[in-house]
Amino acid sequence: MDNELRKTLIDYMNSLDILYGFTECRKFIELYDYLKIKSDRRYLTEFESLDIEDRINPFLYLENGETIISIAVPYYRENSSYNQMFSKYTQGEDYHKVVLSYLEKISHFIELSGYEYRLFCDTNNLPERYIAYLCGIGHIGRNSMVYTSKYGSYVFLGEIITNAKLSMKNSCEYYEKKFNDIGLFEKCGICNKCLHRCPNKVLFDKNFRCCVSNLTQQKKLGLHDIEGLNGMIFGCDICQDKCPKNKNVEYSSIDRFDALEFIKNISDEDIVNMNNSFFKKNFKKVACSWRGKKILQRNSLIKNRYNKDFLCRLSLENNDELNNYKNLFLDNNFEE
Repeated sequence: MDNELRKTLIDYMNSLDILYGFTECRKFIELYDYLKIKSDRRYLTEFESLDIEDRINPFLYLENGETIISIAVPYYRENSSYNQMFSKYTQGEDYHKVVLSYLEKISHFIELSGYEYRLFCDTNNLPERYIAYLCGIGHIGRNSMVYTSKYGSYVFLGEIITNAKLSMKNSCEYYEKKFNDIGLFEKCGICNKCLHRCPNKVLFDKNFRCCVSNLTQQKKLGLHDIEGLNGMIFGCDICQDKCPKNKNVEYSSIDRFDALEFIKNISDEDIVNMNNSFFKKNFKKVACSWRGKKILQRNSLIKNRYNKDFLCRLSLENNDELNNYKNLFLDNNFEE
């Protein structure tokens, strides 16, 4: 093990107000059956790879990998006026850029020591929450989120795979036990608020295809999915906000995650009517822009599907898709 580099990295990461940990680079064979069952039941979202090998084998990303470093960057800011129709994580600067900036700074020391590395923030198919758990960053709650003792679940995750030996090796039995321990939810105790507060009750069988956050990001929605959006425009925080583990957590010191002014009080009508210029100037700065303008417009329209005055004020002359939704809601009245 390169103890000198490990100490250098620990000293540096301690100065960053982030959480971190190390685990050996290995195939996560203990996840195979679990992922196979999810795949067979069609519980995987369109953002999850159907190739199980791609999910459990970090050597596909760095053939001579020895260590995975996981970092958790907190984003919940004190005194930020969050828009309740957007998940908190979408309202500050795009977290991909922020997390990558931390990963790049950390990897600089790895590079100086002559080792290889790969950086990831939502750019691989590996189980990043499980990796964070193995690294000791936190436990996994009943809602499948990683919970840290300092910041709760309001953290972004990123990884570095390197061929530097920075972590001890453990037996297969050790990892089997670590995986099985997740299902005990010892840190959650008897609390199951997240299960019952989830609008679509997806946490009982972990079918995240029906998760509000997932539905708000889908390119195509069936009529049965419309109610499932629960009035959200992008994302959902209910299972996190209702969790006792997220009460009295420390706030993030990273001001790049302050909610941007434009999103704090933007109206539904402004979203539906926004042009490309407004979208590029404003939404391109935040994480919810990656699915495009039309997704946000559609979700805002769905949120107002019972509001005839709102619908009638919209012209939508050059948007056939939104017009189809508008006419559907008007023709059928969509009475509750």
